[in-house]
Amino acid sequence: MPLTAHLTELRTRLFWSVAALAVGFLVCYGISDFIVAAVQFPWTPIGEGLHVPLQIIAPAEAFLTYLKVAFFAGLFIVLPVILHQLWKFVAPGLLEHERKYTIPFLVGSTTLFYAGGALFYLLLPFVVTFLLSFASDDITAHLSVGYYVSFCLRLMIAFGLVFQLPVVVVFLTQLGLVTSRGLIRHFRYAVVLAFVLAAVLTPPDPISQSFMALPTLLLYSVSILVAKRIESRRAREADDDDDDED
Repeated sequence: MPLTAHLTELRTRLFWSVAALAVGFLVCYGISDFIVAAVQFPWTPIGEGLHVPLQIIAPAEAFLTYLKVAFFAGLFIVLPVILHQLWKFVAPGLLEHERKYTIPFLVGSTTLFYAGGALFYLLLPFVVTFLLSFASDDITAHLSVGYYVSFCLRLMIAFGLVFQLPVVVVFLTQLGLVTSRGLIRHFRYAVVLAFVLAAVLTPPDPISQSFMALPTLLLYSVSILVAKRIESRRAREADDDDDDED
């Protein structure tokens, strides 16, 4: 495929991705009251127990918060569509036997993405309580609704993206680009990369970064086991082919 055709295909996939995000934004803006209430739900008992109500500290904060909610919630909803567009851009360059992984890739990536977001939502009360426990008696906690909502939605999406790691490793292992031995050998670099990624995707405090980096390393370990299983299956298939030839 010539370069111009690749650029045209890229433009098409970007257009549909942006269009999906725009639709998701508009839909979520229409139900932003419900989304804000859902995000605030884990906070309510914590705020009442610690006497820390959510506050608005700037005139435009409420309006900007609803815009942030609509954007991040829309992105959370339509990200599987964006992943589908990414796959459709990459798929033409794959071989026929590699394209058969399209459905497992899309189903697996979507399931893991929402599982990561759901896990953070379940952990949210513990995360917030743990972070606020560092406040001393001399420090009064004041939490703005804009910061809290952005904190929750950003980390929810970040957890969903981190949970894509096993899918990516399976895909690369199927293509023969990575091996379980290579993943084990580069584990030390994975530790550094996990914390760098957490520093980029999470608020700038070590606790939030650790809450993301540690699950990332756990998923990396799971990916090693999955890669080993794929390699074992591939070795058995190769032995069966040799036996058939004999």
